[in-house]
Amino acid sequence: MSLSFTAKDVCAALGGISRSRLHGWAQLPPFSEMPTQERSARRFEKTDLLALAALQTLEERFGARAVQLEPVSAGIHQYLLTPRHTLAEEWVFIPLRGDGVRAIQTLPIAEAGWVIDMARERERIDLYLGVAPPQRELFLPGGAPLAGV
Repeated sequence: MSLSFTAKDVCAALGGISRSRLHGWAQLPPFSEMPTQERSARRFEKTDLLALAALQTLEERFGARAVQLEPVSAGIHQYLLTPRHTLAEEWVFIPLRGDGVRAIQTLPIAEAGWVIDMARERERIDLYLGVAPPQRELFLPGGAPLAGV
């Protein structure tokens, strides 16, 4: 069974954003191309939540505007739909022109774009859904972190 979320759920998951802000993102591809039913609330899936979280990060941290998000939103969504093994760190490169959104490993970046921590976006959505995040560091009573746990 696939989880689905209403606009109200999405707004809450993204820290209480306004419905008008969500409506603006819903006008971007691929959301604008998804069929909707008249007199029925639009439903979003977890992949949609993650893509919208990434768009929110691009707006809030990098000052991206709607005209800049339009060419990249479908690429972000497609990246998230592609099966892959997720790691504790998942840095993603989003080129300004929108094609070829990819995980950064050791590949050099030779074009303009944004880099975001998709693992952080996944963690944010998982926290909203009540899924406990993996432990990255445990603090000992003396205050020194114990890494790799």
